[in-house]
Amino acid sequence: MKQDLTRLPLLLLLAGYAAACLLHLDRIPAWCTAVAAAALLWRWLNFRDRLSLPAQPLRVGIALLLLFAIVLSFRAIGGLAAGSALLVAMGAAKLLETRAPRDAVVVAVVTLVLVLAAALERQGLARLPLYVATGWLALAAIAALGSVAAAQSAGRSFRIAARTAMYALPLAALCFVLVPRLPGPLWGMPAGTQAQTGLSDEMSPGSISDLSISEDIAFRVRFDGAPPPPAQRYWRGPVLHDFDGYTWRRGAPEAARSQPREMLSPALRYHVMLEPQGGTYLFALDALERLDGIAYRQSYDGEVHSWRPLGAATDYDGISHLQSRSSTGLSVAGRRLDTRLPPGRNPRSTALARQLRAQSSSDADYAARVIDYFHAGGFEYSLTPPLLDKDSIDGLLFRTHLGYCGHYASAFVMLMRAADVPARVVTGYQGGSWNPVGRYYTVRQSDAHAWAEVWLDGQGWTRFDPTAAVAPGRLLRTAGASGTARAGGEPLLGEASWLRGARDIWEAAGGWWQEQVVHFNSARQLDLLGKLGLGGLDESGMLALLLGGGVLWTLLLLAWLSRREPAPRGDALARLWERFLALLARRGVAVAAHDGPDAIRRRARRQLPEAQDEIDAFAAGYLWLRYGGGDPADAATLARLKRRLSAIARATGARRRRRTAPAAQG
Repeated sequence: MKQDLTRLPLLLLLAGYAAACLLHLDRIPAWCTAVAAAALLWRWLNFRDRLSLPAQPLRVGIALLLLFAIVLSFRAIGGLAAGSALLVAMGAAKLLETRAPRDAVVVAVVTLVLVLAAALERQGLARLPLYVATGWLALAAIAALGSVAAAQSAGRSFRIAARTAMYALPLAALCFVLVPRLPGPLWGMPAGTQAQTGLSDEMSPGSISDLSISEDIAFRVRFDGAPPPPAQRYWRGPVLHDFDGYTWRRGAPEAARSQPREMLSPALRYHVMLEPQGGTYLFALDALERLDGIAYRQSYDGEVHSWRPLGAATDYDGISHLQSRSSTGLSVAGRRLDTRLPPGRNPRSTALARQLRAQSSSDADYAARVIDYFHAGGFEYSLTPPLLDKDSIDGLLFRTHLGYCGHYASAFVMLMRAADVPARVVTGYQGGSWNPVGRYYTVRQSDAHAWAEVWLDGQGWTRFDPTAAVAPGRLLRTAGASGTARAGGEPLLGEASWLRGARDIWEAAGGWWQEQVVHFNSARQLDLLGKLGLGGLDESGMLALLLGGGVLWTLLLLAWLSRREPAPRGDALARLWERFLALLARRGVAVAAHDGPDAIRRRARRQLPEAQDEIDAFAAGYLWLRYGGGDPADAATLARLKRRLSAIARATGARRRRRTAPAAQG
């Protein structure tokens, strides 16, 4: 069975395509990955002469079937997810007809586009080496497909690919700095909607008996000036209103109206670098004055949302005030929403609430008594509390006395409502650990927290955190600590400061990458141009400078390449033989590294019958000069061989216009 691609180019091609498919493994349907794997195996078995490639009608049918499957799976072929799946599928179909180098180059280009699609969707620093390695494989495959010498040496193929990429780097840097930016991040693609680790719109603390800790980063924060202490860093997220006795949910937003707030403390400015989370929540300190750098909306209960899902890293600036009060009273609808309890549930807790309220002089005094009850009632903070039954608050207060922040916030709000005091559960993050390398605070998923807000006349919604009464250390962790501990209090990273230091360095590098590269938007571009003394450039000026710089770099590169000393290539006879092999490759005749001159001659005669005599004469002349006693430097003989080579090229010239070489005979 005829093979037009030699072993090394084919291996590089298959490895690059497989690596590109793996970049999209969790973003494309499983059947699409299976199709790619089947195509890879099929093409390799064909190379080993164990399986024939499908005929053209079957290939067309496979391509149409794959296109139909993509449309059926995504209901479209637009967008990153559907487009990536389509590229994977069409690359697999193309693999089944890679008989000639031209076909293989198409697959290599598909591989490069798949790398670009992956980079547009996910730009984390940890994935950068994967993108570079996959792109390098694809470029090495193209180098091996275009050079006989590179096709015989993997090292040479990778060196050519790396050198070519290095030639392009200055031009890429010039484009990075000077191409005018649209508003928004560098990667101007719509974000995906796949959910990531984060907070939920509902909470059922009684159903959880083992709360796992995640060290994943939720967001990073850099403050302008002195940061607030850890006990005041409450990052507001979902607000929960509806309670069925077991589960808290957000509730209907149309049930109440926003409460205007009067700011009582100086403005606190900060910059948030939010990791992908799939939802629309934007986290800010209470009370928020405004956000800059992102389109957002704020709900009646203080939730802040982006107008579209945050499937990519996002950054924005916030201005908040740590002290504020409401300037109006609570509406009837708002009071009804946040005093509602399911009838007949948690009867012992309801009786306790009425008892404590009867002993209190005001709603504020009652809230303070409930906090004292949690502080002195023998409650303990635990990440492995026992399961609770349907009356979860009764179970916590009178049976287990064990829980984490969700348990205590839930119980506190229920006790408030049982005494007809408006209250709600607020979830989000609290605290954050200092990264001395990046000089910002890191807020992790392990910093997720739940607290309560109570409506007090004259003050408005006021924060109460019953977890602080049960476990004050939960809110007063040192800024240098990791911010995470197991149930027994042991830090997850132990006492190994070098581990924390290494993590800080890596996370700081990731933060710099997101802030300075991924989010290199128009504002940062103008700032950089100002530092370079080009602050007065408008868009036309930037384009002119880009064009001039590109032309200058091209001329410098061409001048440098023309002055380079040619690499040693052996004697004139060896160079003539290399030209012969290159001609055969262009005509579709494969040459393996282990083939001898006579084996190459026989294969060339068989596949190029129109030039049999000239091929025999050229090969005979070469063998005589190299091995038969002739003088390899004899100018007259070399001239005759050159004429033979030209005759072969003329006789087989029509073949270069063919898409693939003809099938082997015999």
